Amino acid sequence: MKKKVFALGSAFTVMLTTVTFSSGTSIQATSSEEIEQEINELENKKEDITEEKSTITNQQEETEQKIATNQAEQERINNEIISIDQQLTQTETEIATTEGQIEETIQEIEELEKNIGELETRIAERNELLKNRLRTLQQNGGEISYLEVILGAKDFGDFLSRSNAVNTIMGQDKKIMDQQKTEVELLQVSKIEVEEKKTSLEDQKETLVALEKQLSEQRSQKETLMAQLEHEEEELHKHQMTLQEEADLLASQEAAFAKLIEKRSADLEEAKRAEELARLSQESNNGGDSSGTPPVTSGSFMRPAQGYVSSEFEPRWGSFHYGLDIAKGGTVPIVASASGYVIRSYLSGSYGNAVFIAHDIDGQMFTTVYAHMRNREVSTGQWVNKGEIIGYMGNTGQSFGQHLHFEVHVGEWNGAKSNAVNPRNYVSF
Repeated sequence: MKKKVFALGSAFTVMLTTVTFSSGTSIQATSSEEIEQEINELENKKEDITEEKSTITNQQEETEQKIATNQAEQERINNEIISIDQQLTQTETEIATTEGQIEETIQEIEELEKNIGELETRIAERNELLKNRLRTLQQNGGEISYLEVILGAKDFGDFLSRSNAVNTIMGQDKKIMDQQKTEVELLQVSKIEVEEKKTSLEDQKETLVALEKQLSEQRSQKETLMAQLEHEEEELHKHQMTLQEEADLLASQEAAFAKLIEKRSADLEEAKRAEELARLSQESNNGGDSSGTPPVTSGSFMRPAQGYVSSEFEPRWGSFHYGLDIAKGGTVPIVASASGYVIRSYLSGSYGNAVFIAHDIDGQMFTTVYAHMRNREVSTGQWVNKGEIIGYMGNTGQSFGQHLHFEVHVGEWNGAKSNAVNPRNYVSF
């Protein structure tokens, strides 16, 4: 693809060496047939460039579609990463909560173990007390001892007191036994329950940690894929820029070939007009029609019209006259003093029918002005060759008698005419 573009560019360069747009335009092909052949060749090359442009355009569209697909995938993966981050945050919160619960459970176990120690101490003391009481009962005959206590009462009141005391002692012994049994059983159940809860919480923590690791790995994979997609998008954009550069080059070449075709088409007419100019110049050199075009001379500029200089580049009537006036009666053609582009061709209130032409002479820009013409034969933006008729001498605008007002400016023309120079510096009159 690029080789074809550069090949077309080389062909474009070759064509530019044949048809030159700068001052002193040279046309190697002067006959109508040769010019038409060049036009056909230019048309063919222009069609090749147009076809190549179409190919580049299709590739640009494909690249844009790939970029759009890539960006959509990036958006999808980015949304997944956001979801994973949210899950990670939730999992980390659950882990922190579970760790807090485990810590609370550990504290509960420590407190229970402390209580267990105290209970075991009390239980051991109760057991010792109960053993002593049992030994005493056995030594004294068991329940008979209680009966002896009751029968040894002095009176009924003492009997009641002794009976209540015995019942109280026996009830307390049973209550102690029952309480001892209940606390021991409750203590064992609590210890088992706390241990089970602690184990459950540890299992839950391990599960959450594993989930966090899984989510972290998944997030890492997504970020790696995201980076790959971003790199791919960057490469696609670079490729798109390369395609755009090629498209711009092709567009520039297409426009250049269009200008060449336009220029060479105009050359078909200019060739005929050049023959007429040569004929008029020959007649002038041979003493022919005194009102004909001036001869095309060597040098950067030539005389723009036949006639005599009626006013110089000098102060005049309280101001300064920034040009030369060339006067002559009859139908007097005015020609371009040098090749260039018509900056403006219009009817001015002061200059009358006027033409401004820009010239590039060995890299220096000049502007020539032709004023007070009867009519204008060229249009704004048109290329004119040195010696080509641009109008006829007249008396339009602020003018007194038929003449041509001719100015030369080194650089651009401006209202102050600060760049104006004496035309005699460049033209022999």
